[in-house]
Amino acid sequence: MGDGPPAVVSVAPYQPWVAGAFRWRLGLRPLDLDDWIEIGDDYAEQMAAKADARTCHPDTVLVAMDEAVAACREVLDALVVHLVGRRPDAFAHIGGAVINHRTGERLLLDGPLHPLDIAGRLVQEDLVVMVPVDGRLVFAAGSVCSPNRWDLRSKLGRPLAEVHAPVSRLNDQLVDPIDKALERLTPTRSFWRLGWGLLDTPALYQPVDGTAPAPPTVVTAHDVHVRVERETLRRFPNTACVLFTIRTHITRLKDVAADPEAARRLREAVAAMPDDVRDYKRLDRIDAVLAEVLADVTSRPVSPPSS
Repeated sequence: MGDGPPAVVSVAPYQPWVAGAFRWRLGLRPLDLDDWIEIGDDYAEQMAAKADARTCHPDTVLVAMDEAVAACREVLDALVVHLVGRRPDAFAHIGGAVINHRTGERLLLDGPLHPLDIAGRLVQEDLVVMVPVDGRLVFAAGSVCSPNRWDLRSKLGRPLAEVHAPVSRLNDQLVDPIDKALERLTPTRSFWRLGWGLLDTPALYQPVDGTAPAPPTVVTAHDVHVRVERETLRRFPNTACVLFTIRTHITRLKDVAADPEAARRLREAVAAMPDDVRDYKRLDRIDAVLAEVLADVTSRPVSPPSS
């Protein structure tokens, strides 16, 4: 991707890993639409990283079927209303354009850009739109500048079960809960959830199509980061599309491990992963670092609370 902006690393606002026997967890929670979009202190850095990804790899970070245009327009319109209403200091809708005061962009709503491309230039979240085709929801469009080692283009036109097929054990454990969740999803009932992983890089842009930055040859504690994704699921009334938003938070493993309780749960969660899941997550590259960092921190006694 060229030099690009520096990787964005922040303090983890979420710690979704749990100890105990491994299984994929859907973990849906009701979403208050006032909290639909997150705008963090890392907004400028992450938006710069997204701009770099769009410039260097435009065909990798934006895909859309013709059937998705109306749905993406509905998503964009709702997003603009939300952002202008919640953050009038940062966004304005003037005439036929949306103004992003944080990035300095003026984006024509009926201009040459795809509606989902415009939406992706407003928020840190990656955006995936599912639309009904022949009676089933399919992956119809995506603005994804922070893929967590998956390939956006390969998902186009596929239902969720096929989208998730490469993830070891996920369909076996979650295909029915996911289908039931989508049935419960309505324009007045939205959800959010969390996912997490461990990577040997802080870089947001991690596709598997060969365009990601080269990983470090020798992995050190400086390289390993915890990657937490906050996802929202929302259905829209006019097109019946479903929008997934994915907001990525990246934190140094050492910073997470500074909390002994978080470190203990993380160590136990990693230890419980079956071999096929560990292979899917490519943990073999970072096993030694995990053992070093987590063992060092969790071996320390926890101070009793002060009275």
